[in-house]
Amino acid sequence: MIPQRQRKLSIGGRKLILLLLAVLIYVVLYHLPPPPKTKNNTSSNRKAPKYDVDTTPRFLHLSSFREAPDSEYEKKVSDALLEIERKALRESNWDISTEDRIWQVALGKYIERESDSLNFEQENNGWKYSLVDDKKASKVITEIFSSVPDLRKLYDSYPYHVIRSDLIRYLILWYYGGFYADMDVYPARTIKECPALEPLWEDGSKSLNVSLVVGIEIDEPHASPRLMREWRWIRRYQLIQYTMYAPRRFSPILREVIVRVMAHTRRHINQSNFLRGPRYKENTILEVTGPGVFTDAVLDVLSQTLPPTHSLVESSVNADADIGDLVSPSTGVTQRRVTWAPFNRIKEPVCVDASEAMDGKSMGGVCVLPVNVWGNGQRHSGAEGFSSKHACINHRFGRTWRKGWMEYFFG
Repeated sequence: MIPQRQRKLSIGGRKLILLLLAVLIYVVLYHLPPPPKTKNNTSSNRKAPKYDVDTTPRFLHLSSFREAPDSEYEKKVSDALLEIERKALRESNWDISTEDRIWQVALGKYIERESDSLNFEQENNGWKYSLVDDKKASKVITEIFSSVPDLRKLYDSYPYHVIRSDLIRYLILWYYGGFYADMDVYPARTIKECPALEPLWEDGSKSLNVSLVVGIEIDEPHASPRLMREWRWIRRYQLIQYTMYAPRRFSPILREVIVRVMAHTRRHINQSNFLRGPRYKENTILEVTGPGVFTDAVLDVLSQTLPPTHSLVESSVNADADIGDLVSPSTGVTQRRVTWAPFNRIKEPVCVDASEAMDGKSMGGVCVLPVNVWGNGQRHSGAEGFSSKHACINHRFGRTWRKGWMEYFFG
C-alpha cells in the first residue's frame, strides 16, 4: 500500500509535468519564430487539378459581417477620415496627386528584406521606396489618424502582425497614395513598363481619373462547395490586396475599406467569448481585414455610386437573370447593383472613371486588372505561369501567415 505522503507527491509530480507540457505547447504554438520560407518557383507551373464545378455560377457573395452593420459607428469613422482628408487637402492646396512611391510593410521581429523586396526597389529605381515597420506604423496611427474613433485600440488588439499589416496598408495608401506590394512580390516588369497600366500615364483627353488599381486573384464563379473546401476558399471570387496601386490620394473606395475593417473588427470583438477573447482563424482574417472585406468594399462602392443604367450594372443584372441572387425573395424586385459578373474572365483592364459616378456621389475611379497581370503562379482562375507575357509582377505565394510549423513539416 502506497503511503499517503508518497501518493500526494506522485499526484503533485504529475500536475507539474502537465503544467510544464502546457507551457511548452504554448511556447511552440505562439512564441517560436516562423518556419523557414518556401518559394513558389516551380509549383506555379504545375498542371491544374480537375475542377469540380457547378452548372450555375455565383456572382454575388453575402458576407455575414454585412448583416445588420453598425451604421452609426461606420459613419463616425467615415466622417473622421473625411475631416483628415479635408485638412490634408487644405494644406496641399487641394492637390490629390501623389509621388511615385513604393510602400512595403514589415511588422514583427523576424521580417527581413530579401531578394524579392530588394529587386522590386532596384528595378523601379525611379520610384521612392518606403518600408513601414512597427515604429513607423505606430507613428502614422498616432500622428495622422489619432482622431479616428477606436483606431489605436483596435490596431493594438490584433494578435497577429498580418492583421495589423492589412489595416496599415489601407491607411497608408489612402492617405499618401502610391504602389503597395507585399515583401514576396517581385517585378516581371517595372511598374511604368506594365502594358495594363499604360492608360494611367496618358496625358490630355485620354487621361483616366482613377484613384485605385486592383487585380484579380480568384475568379471561379462556377466552383462547387467541394472545390472551395479543397482550395480553402470562402468565396468564389476575390481581388488582390497583396498588391495595390493608388495613383491619387484619398480614394473613396479605400476609405470605405478602412471603415469596414474597423467596424468588422469591433463587431468580432463584441461577439467573442468574454473569457477567451476574440479568435482570429484564417477565415475570420480573410473577411475582417483581408481580401474578403476589400473585394466587397470595391463592388459595393461601385454599386452605390454608379447610375442604375451603367454598363457594369446592366451586365450584372443580365448575368443574374437565370440565377436570381439579385431578386428579393419578399418583394420580387431585382436589385440593380454591380456583382462579379463584369469582371469574370476579363482579358483587358476594366476601368471606371471618377466622372461616371452619379451627381453627389464619389468613388474616385477604379481599374480592375485581369488575373494575368498581377495574379500569375496560381493553378486556378485562368492564371498563367510566372513567365506569362502579360505578367507585370509575380507573387511567390511562399511561406505566409497561413502556414505554421505543423504545415511546414506535414504540408
